[in-house]
Amino acid sequence: MNQKKLLFLFLLLASSAFFTVHASTRPDTLSLGNLRVAIHPSAKPILEKEWAMLGANKKFVGMMKDKMRLFFPLIEPILKEGNIPDDFKYLCVQESSLNPNAVSTSNAVGYWQFKLETAKDVGLKVNKEIDERRHIMEATKGAVNYLSRNNTVLDNWLSTLLSYRLGLGTLKKMPLATDWLGKSIIEVDSSTDWYVLRFLAYKHFWETELLLNSQESVATESPSMITYKQVKGKNLMELSDEWKVSYDDLKKYNSWVLKDWIPNDKEYTLYHPSNVSIFESKSNVSLAAQSMALTASNDTNKLYVEAEIPQEALYPKKKHKPILSDKVETRFHTVEAGESLSSIARKYEMKLPDLLKLNGLEMSSLISLGQKIKVSRKIPMLELIAEQLDEKAKKATFSPRNNEAKEKQEEIIPEEPKVTIKSTGSSVYIDPAVSREITIRSDAPEKDKKSDVKVVEETAKNSVEKASTGIETKAEAKNNAVLKNSTIHQVKAGETLFKIASKYGVSVQKLSEWNKLGKNPKIQVGQKLKIQP
Repeated sequence: MNQKKLLFLFLLLASSAFFTVHASTRPDTLSLGNLRVAIHPSAKPILEKEWAMLGANKKFVGMMKDKMRLFFPLIEPILKEGNIPDDFKYLCVQESSLNPNAVSTSNAVGYWQFKLETAKDVGLKVNKEIDERRHIMEATKGAVNYLSRNNTVLDNWLSTLLSYRLGLGTLKKMPLATDWLGKSIIEVDSSTDWYVLRFLAYKHFWETELLLNSQESVATESPSMITYKQVKGKNLMELSDEWKVSYDDLKKYNSWVLKDWIPNDKEYTLYHPSNVSIFESKSNVSLAAQSMALTASNDTNKLYVEAEIPQEALYPKKKHKPILSDKVETRFHTVEAGESLSSIARKYEMKLPDLLKLNGLEMSSLISLGQKIKVSRKIPMLELIAEQLDEKAKKATFSPRNNEAKEKQEEIIPEEPKVTIKSTGSSVYIDPAVSREITIRSDAPEKDKKSDVKVVEETAKNSVEKASTGIETKAEAKNNAVLKNSTIHQVKAGETLFKIASKYGVSVQKLSEWNKLGKNPKIQVGQKLKIQP
């Protein structure tokens, strides 16, 4: 018993020592521009919690570092030019996770999370055609304007940081606006606004991650952004063909273009990453060709140098996303090993706040293996249309009136006779058969004998005349050729025009035209439809 107590005491002391060493690696002071921020012991547990949450998902950490390496080279020069501390680039990460389409509960949008009024106030253009809050460079210029203006009044970068959340008017009324005015050293504790403490946690965490893995980007040759000028009045589809880049990627990285057209009222800048994984899993592309890809710098007008590589290998086509309806489908997801709320949200293409709200959870909520999580998705329009057509077809199939119509139609449609026409000298005789196929044979001597010809009967009389005279107009020949290659489809129970058209790879409009079904086409079970090649 004494040995167990001693072992327990030893483990307790060891764990205490471990946590003491771990805590000692955390800084007591952090910097923000020319300002030193001292961390009071009461604030450290809050920072530790933030650091633990940020580092919980390794996949998320790797993804965010890739984003920072891509976007920071565009943000940093703009901050420097506006005399804003470089540390504020981590505020962009805190606000939106570098997602141009991020929207807050208060309708703040884009990389720096500007509301509409504030965006226009700092010089950003927002209308039906473009939204510069989603443009990394323009939005950063707007943030520089906002931060510069507030710091002129507050004369302290920590106060300026807090004003980004509260607004200048609100902050000026708070005592800390006077207490922090012009200070070069400030201590934060557990009573300090959560927004300030979260920023300090973000700054230290991501700064450390990028510093520890500085060689990682060199080893993997991570892509860098290139920018395109002279795009006024053009559309993205034309530009993707001109620059030989994927339209979907161009649209993804320039979501500020709300429509495909770029206005011509001023000079705009498009951007796109170079060295996108175009050679990934392309065994037919040589190493020499791979080495020709550019690591482009700003204002480069071409993405790749010319190389003798198949177009399909360099620029693989991507499928467009399906058009979604407003109808939402809710289902349950069972939590599996290694999953988090963020990964589940990404899997079902949901926003994390929406997933949390749907399940009544918070950011700090923990999930367990096997737990049922509600997820939702918008149903694609094609699925809805197919369901509606199927339901309509089922109703039509089981309708008593339809059954009567089917019986009448079966009575009306007779068996189509097959006739064989044979010509012997001056005599012609017709043998009845089951199809409408006519075989013309000649009993003339071998030298005058011609190859057998099959044509589709228009009428028995016309066929006999053609067999005896052997004359056929060009129009008849063309019509016969089309009819010969046509396919007859008999409508079955449950089938719709849409299903039949899809089966033969034609449009519903063409199918209606070929069978003269009119503007509001209707079909019945047993009806025969002509499918042209």
